[in-house]
Amino acid sequence: MKLIKKVLYINTNTYLHCDHDAFVITQTCINEKEEEVKQKHTIPALDVEQIIIFGQTTVSSYLLGYCNKHGIALSYISEYGTFYGKLCGSNIGNVLLRMEQYKIASTERKLEIAKSCVLGKSINQKNLLANASENAEAKSRERLIDASYKISSLLGDVTEAPTVESLRGIEGSIASIYFSAFDDMIKRKDTGMEFIERSKRPPVNCCNAALSLLYTILISHCVAALESFGLEPYLGFLHEILPGRKSLACDLVEEFRAPLVDRFVLNLINRKQLTQNDFVTSDGDIRLKDASRKRVLLLWEQWKSEKVYFPLYEKDVERKILPYLQAQLLAQYIRGDIPEYPPYIWEVR
Repeated sequence: MKLIKKVLYINTNTYLHCDHDAFVITQTCINEKEEEVKQKHTIPALDVEQIIIFGQTTVSSYLLGYCNKHGIALSYISEYGTFYGKLCGSNIGNVLLRMEQYKIASTERKLEIAKSCVLGKSINQKNLLANASENAEAKSRERLIDASYKISSLLGDVTEAPTVESLRGIEGSIASIYFSAFDDMIKRKDTGMEFIERSKRPPVNCCNAALSLLYTILISHCVAALESFGLEPYLGFLHEILPGRKSLACDLVEEFRAPLVDRFVLNLINRKQLTQNDFVTSDGDIRLKDASRKRVLLLWEQWKSEKVYFPLYEKDVERKILPYLQAQLLAQYIRGDIPEYPPYIWEVR
């Protein structure tokens, strides 16, 4: 089993450098007397697998060289959740595996992988709606159950889709049903965190802003998982291949949107751990306040460290390991070690 190390999140107005085998984080803050002060924190570098940087941060050249040598990726994300890019060292991948991946992209096996991704995503959305209906008020329960049944009725269409293009259309229909009932999963109506409808680039409300930020972070985790097993993250099977798009990471993340990100955000809202007061609007864009983002990311890391049941292996694993387990299964399928790619299915227990 691959050792999953820490993810280091760096907020804006920070200087990050490396002192031997330690990362030194120097952040400029304003104290209670409205004086500018610098706070320093030191973290063992070899405990870190990935660094995610938000906003304006200065990184030393020595740290870049250290990360390159030790395979620590740096991802740059705006304060609003837009992915800027990633800096990583030489990619030591399995060239034979990648050759098979490229071959599959032009065969019928491409469609089979895409179907598995959509099937996993759709079943997990259905399961989340059904689970939320158990403790919902009467009207919300009715809508949640109805949406869950509608998604169930379309699962057969997913498995029978003749082309990837038609599969994307079915996926869009299922997503529309799912998001139409999203507000019914929000029990606390006094937080200002109404979902209303899915919006992105930019998100039009606080709920969508939280979802978009965490989806972006989860995609970066999926990239790391795919690369650790020698797969090409830019060559996907469900998502269209476009310059700069990590299409395979976008494929893999679909299975985890509902059980990892959506459940997490819903829990925060329903526990009043996340409200509209945690956000700020600048030039029409909505983002988390710096202190709120730090708190949410801390809770996110705690959430990822909790164990959930993994049906295929019939055992409990930490959530943060799930992308790596699925990336491993995908690599096995591409190599021909297993007859099909089994998507991750979240089971309510």
